Amino acid sequence: MAKVSGLHRVGVRVPDLAAACDFYERVWSMEPVIAIAGERGFRSQGENHADLMLAAGDTAGLDHLGLAVASEADLHALLERVGRAGHAVLSAPGQGVLAGDRLVAAVADADGNRVELIVPSEPSGPRATRSKRHLGHAVLWTPQVQAQEAFYALIGFSVSDRTHMGMSFLRCNTDHHSVALAASRNGRKGLQHMAFDIGGVDEVMREYARLRAAGAECIWGVGRHGPGNNVFAYFRDPAGLVVEYYGDMERVESVEVTQARFWGPEHKGDIWGIAGAPPMQFRD
Repeated sequence: MAKVSGLHRVGVRVPDLAAACDFYERVWSMEPVIAIAGERGFRSQGENHADLMLAAGDTAGLDHLGLAVASEADLHALLERVGRAGHAVLSAPGQGVLAGDRLVAAVADADGNRVELIVPSEPSGPRATRSKRHLGHAVLWTPQVQAQEAFYALIGFSVSDRTHMGMSFLRCNTDHHSVALAASRNGRKGLQHMAFDIGGVDEVMREYARLRAAGAECIWGVGRHGPGNNVFAYFRDPAGLVVEYYGDMERVESVEVTQARFWGPEHKGDIWGIAGAPPMQFRD
């Protein structure tokens, strides 16, 4: 069955494009690779395409979620499936404008977020080793978790874990999650945070020290999550968007694993118990 194969990029809007560009290049250590009118693209170290796009906007937030698709045939099959289920197809497949995008189509998820389905010009580099930096996952606020779960299931995601706080962790490859959903009681939609896989525990600790020396405040961490088992450290960019460095995420090697685990109220977000409470920005 046709399905997406991974998270290709996240596009965000920021009020001060210059400040955001400075942060992601100088502090977050990404490489600027795309400059077009009102937009800038950045590549993680070792990645072969821009996995973060910044666009000038009045307010900070999600512009689009970009998901990789293996082939043109799979892309058409996904669009047909999404359309049959009643979701909007925002754009038919067309030649990609950005370097690394061979074909791009766009659909709307259950919350109306723009989801770009991308057939890359070349496959992303190998993800077998944990030393390669790349955009690893994005978490979306949603007032309708079940409807969002159903949409992402249409394009190939399975639920790995759920929590008592209303989070669902969705996988489309061997990573424990590439997208997660965070329940909102107040109608919030869009990006909660985006996260970059930088390898293992040592890499997270080294980046924590480097960012602290650069004057960036860690707003949550260092700790280790229960769902996903990843070691984490969270920061805020100049637009107020939350970005995470993480490592040592759980792998789900068998596609036969279908039973989602449930994390009850005893789980506080950090199984080590040293990170403290999640930041206010994560409390709906």
